[in-house]
Amino acid sequence: MIRSVLYLLLGTIMVPSLSAISTESWESSLTDHQKEDLLSGKQVMIEVDIPGKPWPCFTIHKLVDATPEDVAAVFWNCELAPAYVPNCISVKIISRPSPGIIEAEYTLKMPFFLPNEIYLSRNELTSPTTGSYKISWHVDQSRYIRKSIGNILLQPARNGTLISYTNFVEPSSKFSRLLRSKAGEEVMASVGALKRQIMNESHQPSPLLLKQVEDLRLSLQVPPPKRPIQ
Repeated sequence: MIRSVLYLLLGTIMVPSLSAISTESWESSLTDHQKEDLLSGKQVMIEVDIPGKPWPCFTIHKLVDATPEDVAAVFWNCELAPAYVPNCISVKIISRPSPGIIEAEYTLKMPFFLPNEIYLSRNELTSPTTGSYKISWHVDQSRYIRKSIGNILLQPARNGTLISYTNFVEPSSKFSRLLRSKAGEEVMASVGALKRQIMNESHQPSPLLLKQVEDLRLSLQVPPPKRPIQ
């Protein structure tokens, strides 16, 4: 999962009606128009300017036609990111302090004439409520950022998952204001990339997805479901 000055990762798909959503957390923060966009299959991105900071805090809501567990499993598999995330060159797990915590090194191709970005992200997986998943991250100073913090919350909705993604990056580069507009473009590309990966894995028999779900359960220390007695 990419935590950088350029990437906000989500998934996309439609759900049929407002009544299909099983969570209420998004209602108070979205306008009626934004709710309509969400339910029509669009992503809703909210930017909140932070006083004294050149970059805003992004919050994105999206509905995806997959289970929260499947979405979490794909997102948690950070080593797969270079296969589908634009401009992600490599991800290497450095350590696992506990089953639900990963420290990974990310290498990203930067735009224009800038050298590659390399940073270490501490990613933590939790399950706040039954059937929901939360992946949080923290990045300390790297070449282009002073700090990045955020999380993705995956909650069940009828026939799918409500994704809520929040990320704040404090850039350190003198090019940060130039890169702010570029970041918005990368958001859209990365959203589409994750959507395609989730759909490809969940809409056909996928040994990869089965393995990712197994790894997710091991990370949460959740026992596998019991097989029915024959």
